[in-house]
Amino acid sequence: MATQVIFLFGRPGVGKLTVGELLAADTGYRLLHNHAVVDLVTSLFSFGSPPFVALREKIWLDAIDACITAKQSGVIVTFAPESTVTDEFIPTLKKRVTAGRGAIRFIELRCDDPELETRLTAESRGKYGKLRDVKLFRQLHKDGAFDRPKMPAAELTVDTTDCAPVESARLIAKYLREAGVTPKRRRKSS
Repeated sequence: MATQVIFLFGRPGVGKLTVGELLAADTGYRLLHNHAVVDLVTSLFSFGSPPFVALREKIWLDAIDACITAKQSGVIVTFAPESTVTDEFIPTLKKRVTAGRGAIRFIELRCDDPELETRLTAESRGKYGKLRDVKLFRQLHKDGAFDRPKMPAAELTVDTTDCAPVESARLIAKYLREAGVTPKRRRKSS
């Protein structure tokens, strides 16, 4: 079976990392967390600077290429669309996954604004230097910072507003199993 690239995307605070971790545990797929890459690159370059943008996209693409080359069954990528990502990134990613004989599945996580703003202030977000300032989030949102790059239509959208992370992950895993792209749920040994 081709390497499955499960591309979880959504605005800051929708639950991408939490759902991604639970989905990885359920499917056995690897997890490439957005901030693992961002934190590495910001240790070298200022966020949004040309070298930052170029290196971050190179790492994302090379990491996914490596998973495909290694014939891993799947990798879950968390991604927050924001204005420092180039418009070429998503089309390039799709071409490279297809060229490597992998398959990419775009899954969007959504959350209503009041709940999202509550989540933004959670202390757990500080671990990866994630956006925690509601006022800044509102300004970035107003300025259209999360409107690009243009994302392809999601084949599945999960509203995490009132859905616990474990339930969101189960919905996605069930969808992927029914589509025939992930193995049956892994059983825990007793």
